Amino acid sequence: MYLRVQMRCCWLTTMGESIVKIDFAMLTAKEVLRLRLLTYIEDQQGHFNLTDFATVAEISYSRAYHSLLNLRTDLQQLDATTTLTKDALETTVTLDEYRHWLYQHSLPYLVMVASLTAEYASTAAFCAAHQVSLSTLNRRLRPMKQQLTQYNLQLVATPLRLTGNETLIQLLYFMLYTTTLTPISELPGLPDKLRPLHDALMTTYTTSKLYQESPGLKYRRDLLITLALLRLSQGYRYPALRLPLAHLTDLRQLATQFQQQLGDTPQQALTELATLDYLLTTSPYFVRALQPDAMSRLYRGLRQRTTPAYELAPGVVELADFATGHDWFANWLFALCQFMLLFKVDPFMRAEITALYRPTPESTAAGTAIITSMGSLYPQQVGVADQRLIQKYLSKYTNGLSLTAAKVEILVSHDMYGVTTDIFNRLLSGVVHVSLLTEQTAIVDHQRANYLVIYGVDEAAVSFAQRHHLETFHWIKELDYGENFDRLLRTLRHHELSLFALDFNNRGTHLES
Repeated sequence: MYLRVQMRCCWLTTMGESIVKIDFAMLTAKEVLRLRLLTYIEDQQGHFNLTDFATVAEISYSRAYHSLLNLRTDLQQLDATTTLTKDALETTVTLDEYRHWLYQHSLPYLVMVASLTAEYASTAAFCAAHQVSLSTLNRRLRPMKQQLTQYNLQLVATPLRLTGNETLIQLLYFMLYTTTLTPISELPGLPDKLRPLHDALMTTYTTSKLYQESPGLKYRRDLLITLALLRLSQGYRYPALRLPLAHLTDLRQLATQFQQQLGDTPQQALTELATLDYLLTTSPYFVRALQPDAMSRLYRGLRQRTTPAYELAPGVVELADFATGHDWFANWLFALCQFMLLFKVDPFMRAEITALYRPTPESTAAGTAIITSMGSLYPQQVGVADQRLIQKYLSKYTNGLSLTAAKVEILVSHDMYGVTTDIFNRLLSGVVHVSLLTEQTAIVDHQRANYLVIYGVDEAAVSFAQRHHLETFHWIKELDYGENFDRLLRTLRHHELSLFALDFNNRGTHLES
């Protein structure tokens, strides 16, 4: 069954409202402008009109020209043969390479990396090493600290480190490195005694047949495992999960290896592995990469635990088919609710979701149904305060069940690494295989005008659009870096939109470890 899941997009009424995203927390306005300029130049195949760019970017020609000069200086550091004039560019540097280079040289990124490597005894030592004043560093870190606050994390000055829930700390690093296009080879190396554990974990989760595999998924899985072991080598361990969870992985053999390699007790090993397994499988960050039969197996186990049998959202017709595991949106809502119960935070730290997606009576009722039903899995462990908090968070996401009168569906396929500022990255951060879209979507002939396929590097999405004669929109080429998505939507359609939003990560090339 194809579930028509849509999101009502409420336009941002206060455009001056401060919405900090994790990538903008690292880059300055001037750096973002240079990225927009390089994107524009690439769109024009290297031959461009700077006046046109200034018009599109709504800036003066003088500012555009100064941005071009700074861009040329940057690119020549990466490729000495680069030539950039006011109307032509020749370089071997790609947009992704340039973006990553900017991150590598940003103070917030360097501070976050330093907090992981533990190489500086204090913030003062960091400032001395990078020849910046403490006041400059504090000013540049202010947006990043706002991000940390949303996870109840703090950046401590002496020694320079993050404090808070260890699981959330690792997820913060995980989002930092995926957003900044950082290959695993740039992370600190693992101690020799932990390499066998890394290999065992990678083998277990690669051969488990739990996932719909893709290069992007492989990178993200390796990244999370590497981060977990790095923190473990520094003496940091996951706290025990607040609630008992059902697991899709047999952890006994891995637990034995942890005991042998680290001298852990059985309880220590299982506590560490239970959290890591949850993050790699049914957390919101990976749940949409799972095979439908894996989710179906999980649901079967849950339905046997309660009387009457567990239902995801009793009374919400759109989610009635959740138990099949094929309904990606139902799987995602389940994962969101579970995460919020475990950690009492919104997993995506997205202030812009609050601004753009307003809860409706229907979405609030659906959110209440989901949290109430999940609470039945944990009697006496989920209180009224939990339910109120989760329902407040969740009702933004269950807004995806609301249908608009226009019923325009946007089928979104884009590369997470190539696009780091869009609303879909923020709202639907995760991995899902393109087959879930193409297998579940039935295009009605007389409604072709109601569909728009948005794609990045996904050939499967393009062929799907061509096969069904659907309008296409290239996300990267036709969207200026940092452009507000709500503004763009107004130009795409002149009536109210609902969004069918999926985040695909099936890039043809991937970050090498």
